[in-house]
Amino acid sequence: MATRGTVKASTNFKASADAEVLQKAMKGLGTDEDAILQLLTARSNAQRQEIKAAYKTLFGKDLVDDLKGELGGKFETLVVALMTPPLTYDVTCLRNAIKGAGTDEKVLVEILSSRTKELLGWKQIKVVVFVFPSEYDDDLEEDVCGDTSGHFKRLLVILLQVTLRG
Repeated sequence: MATRGTVKASTNFKASADAEVLQKAMKGLGTDEDAILQLLTARSNAQRQEIKAAYKTLFGKDLVDDLKGELGGKFETLVVALMTPPLTYDVTCLRNAIKGAGTDEKVLVEILSSRTKELLGWKQIKVVVFVFPSEYDDDLEEDVCGDTSGHFKRLLVILLQVTLRG
């Protein structure tokens, strides 16, 4: 079974101090990518969201936008993923897996079959199914049906239906 959220919350956490560390890492010539990576990978996602809010309060700018402006390539993609709330990340990954040429079946299987933790009193995937239309003005089940076929399609629809009933 897949596990998520293996980064434990830092015990000596101060969002404003971390925001200042990140701002310093991006200030001036060059970017201290090691400092950014060390800090972000030592904080839980909830703490990273607090850092993002503190950064906005302290500097009046969006942390993710600043990170995108300083970083590039796969490292930028990784850092943006680290800064994304899990629900938003799942919804975005599902959308990207379905839309465009081809279907990323591995992403569909990973997300639809492994999200079991409770979120807001519901299983995570149930929340994803309900948030998907508000983000993309599409129905997740219809999109999955339109992009898959055969037994695989039936399995994914069953996973979605069980989620909605459960």
